[in-house]
Amino acid sequence: MRLSAISTEGTVKLRALLDHPMESGKRLDKRGKVIDASYLQQLIVKQGDNVLVSSDIGSNLSKNPYFSFEFEGVDIGQELTLEWTDEKGELRSATVTVESP
Repeated sequence: MRLSAISTEGTVKLRALLDHPMESGKRLDKRGKVIDASYLQQLIVKQGDNVLVSSDIGSNLSKNPYFSFEFEGVDIGQELTLEWTDEKGELRSATVTVESP
């Protein structure tokens, strides 16, 4: 996963490239067997306990999805946390510190 948060003139741009197969459970492999479902269900961006973004995802995104968000009111040196839950309910997260360009 790649995660960055850059602040320019009071606006923070958070960019995330997640390593995830994003399989819908509807495709077949070379042998004709159904590939097991594996996709993100929810994505949340937080600053401390404050939720900045909450999004339901689903199986319609491509492999290794890229997300980009912009925020105001987040200062250089503060941390943002990106959390995601998959279709099995597993929660993963990563934290990034806001930097100047």
